[in-house]
Amino acid sequence: MTKKLVLALIAAVAFSAPAVAGDLKYTMHMEAKAAANASSDPMSAMAGGMISQMFPAGGLDQQVVASEKGMRSEWKQDFGGMKAGTIILLKADGAQFVLDPAAKTYYKMPGIPAEMAGMMAQMNPKVTVGKRGEFETVNGMKCEHITLNMTMALPGIDPSQLPPGMPSELSMAYNMWLSDSIKVPPAATAAGLSMLKQFGFDQLPELKQFSADGRMLVKGVMSMFGVDMIMETKDIKTESVAADLFEIPKDYKEVPPPGGGGFVPAPVR
Repeated sequence: MTKKLVLALIAAVAFSAPAVAGDLKYTMHMEAKAAANASSDPMSAMAGGMISQMFPAGGLDQQVVASEKGMRSEWKQDFGGMKAGTIILLKADGAQFVLDPAAKTYYKMPGIPAEMAGMMAQMNPKVTVGKRGEFETVNGMKCEHITLNMTMALPGIDPSQLPPGMPSELSMAYNMWLSDSIKVPPAATAAGLSMLKQFGFDQLPELKQFSADGRMLVKGVMSMFGVDMIMETKDIKTESVAADLFEIPKDYKEVPPPGGGGFVPAPVR
């Protein structure tokens, strides 16, 4: 369950970064590193170790295309139960398809499982926004550095029954560097907001404000369980893309989702 929760948070919070106009092609690099202030409690140590093991050596790369059709991501390494080469199509209406080019198969994701949706509802997330107006240069672009701090209750756990030293809630810090020098298509924004809605995060005003102010995520650092998950956008190109990149090839065969359904991490932008 912890692994599914981490994958859900990576997808949902990463999609909270906003977007506006133009077709884009870029690489999103993700890796996990031990945080300098890592907690020593047993739960954090266990979860932090699990997160670190999820990422391949050297990190994870996605080749992303964003247009008015939505978002397309190709995974370059194995991650989250998906093979290297897997392609994810995320439409503006939130429909998500996972393609296996090697086998020429695809399946449509039915959305997050009811079990996880119920768990997320119990967590009652609260978000606070740090100081505004602080700017730094990242990858040659002027970016505003903003920190979101999120706390969530641990579902199904009575805090009074926890052993001494064990945290009674999940805390996460999300540092993001946003630039208005690169614009992302509105359809990609809509796709991201549909992911937030699945997790019940779409009504959090602190996330909604950053999904509408027109800047692109250049770098993000999500810190939880003593691990920093670092996301960095590289090799950004603005150009027209072929519409058929967002269509399922006619010679692909539809297959059932693995295990009959469940969550698969969506492309991160």
